[in-house]
Amino acid sequence: MKVVTSRTVCKAKLNKVASSFDLEQILSDEKEFTSAEGDNLPTSMNMKRRGRNKGNKKKMMKEKLKKQKMERQQLQKKQKSLGKSQSDGFDIGDGTSGDEPTIEYDNLIQDVRFSAYDVPSSSNGKRIDAALVELLNVDNGGSGNQAPNQMPISRSQCGTLLSHECVFVVPPEDAAEFRSAWKTREMEIKTEGGAAAVPHSLIEQYGSPIKRKSHSLEASSILIYPPRDSLLSASSSSALLSNFIPPTEIIAQKLPLDILYEDEHMIVINKRAGMVVHPAAGNWDMTVVNALAYYLMNESPFGAGEFFDDDAKDDLDSDDSGIANNEADTNQNDAVTNSISTLRPGIVHRLDKGTTGVLVVAKTSSTLAILSEAFADRKVKKEYLAIAIGNPGEDQWINKPIGRHPLHRQRMRVVPDPSSSMSTRGQARLTGPKQASMAKQGRPSLSHIHTIHHDGKLSVVQVKIATGRTHQIRVHMQDHGTPIYGDDVYGMSDWNKALTARRGITRPLLHAQRLEIDHPVSGETMVFEAQVADDMMGVIKAIWPAGEKIEF
Repeated sequence: MKVVTSRTVCKAKLNKVASSFDLEQILSDEKEFTSAEGDNLPTSMNMKRRGRNKGNKKKMMKEKLKKQKMERQQLQKKQKSLGKSQSDGFDIGDGTSGDEPTIEYDNLIQDVRFSAYDVPSSSNGKRIDAALVELLNVDNGGSGNQAPNQMPISRSQCGTLLSHECVFVVPPEDAAEFRSAWKTREMEIKTEGGAAAVPHSLIEQYGSPIKRKSHSLEASSILIYPPRDSLLSASSSSALLSNFIPPTEIIAQKLPLDILYEDEHMIVINKRAGMVVHPAAGNWDMTVVNALAYYLMNESPFGAGEFFDDDAKDDLDSDDSGIANNEADTNQNDAVTNSISTLRPGIVHRLDKGTTGVLVVAKTSSTLAILSEAFADRKVKKEYLAIAIGNPGEDQWINKPIGRHPLHRQRMRVVPDPSSSMSTRGQARLTGPKQASMAKQGRPSLSHIHTIHHDGKLSVVQVKIATGRTHQIRVHMQDHGTPIYGDDVYGMSDWNKALTARRGITRPLLHAQRLEIDHPVSGETMVFEAQVADDMMGVIKAIWPAGEKIEF
């Protein structure tokens, strides 16, 4: 057995921790968990209310749109009156003069070209985010089908467009006047040799921004939106626009990497906190993949591998091997398969953004297939170190299924016992009987927790996971009543605020300390151990002063 470590790992107080897992019976009847799709889960009560309010809703929406339009026009007049004095606020300078400047909405979209879409009668009442998904995913040829090799734009990304007031609607009563003005302006633009896009002046005059993704479109209205090519070609490279559309290729970025091991087949790193594993919505760059792209192509003594080698990339583009996109975010500690391999080259498993520790990345397609199979078959042993609120106890097993939350789609939860009639009735009230039935399902999840030291309030805990579900440790620890310290999703807000105020830490204190796996080529058993980050180590020493001399 070969052991690769960045520092000696403490073995004290761990003699009671189970050394292996027997999962044959637990996982024998495992079923694939399929989460309920969509984020609009109307209840019967809501349906009744919609029926009663249908007549007034249309009138109220028109009044709201007119009010938003007037407020927007007044704001624009104020901004124009400020002139250059306001625009000077966008000069960042050397970053030492007070607070960072905020970028105004108008400046974010000033370089974006807008298109107009006449809402047909067949789309009356259709959700605006659903309409945007169709419009932004249609190929430029107008066939109505998604373009080949084009990454789809999700409803979540369309919701981001809406929340930042990048989508407008011209109400039916103003549509005719808008079309007339647009036709005149369009002829002028074509005469001048410019591109036929909706001028911002007409949008400001007739359009009203829509923020709610559940907004229902009205027949004969006009939807004004930034088309896909406009977002991709916008000269404004602000974080807002870069979050909407996936990049067409990986940007190599020179970022710090803590490399534990590398050969021509794979690379193992100690992922730092705040770093997303691969490009995804909201984090299209500054990820582990971006850092590896630069390192492997410019600095690696073992070569770039297949995924970042220009000669080999062409052969891989048509290959469906890789890892599957499991609802955008979400980072998960599991074996993964992905049809969009271009943005996740070599990624075998993932760690949450705030989690540090051992991360294995394949450098060739054959290695990727072997490692992915090893993770899927539970042949990889994973150990974590965590700081928990309270005392989880010694040698505790948590065997509870995990599934997606029926309402908060970005969160996971321990699936309630379906034998509880109260929980079933409550679930039905929240999601409807069909979704309630689907929400009963969950994927088998097994964790072993062992408190190394407890100071009366906080505990240093070792966690071993036999399965690798999304957010598994965080969800199991929350359900156990001892959430991860600093976890803003599953933790305790008061404790998290105290952690931020005292130490400036804004992440879950969770570390992937040890990973044992067979080498994909030689078959040799290898153990990788990663050093705990300084911020987490500071908390450990405060909890366990006697452990100061022991290095994790």
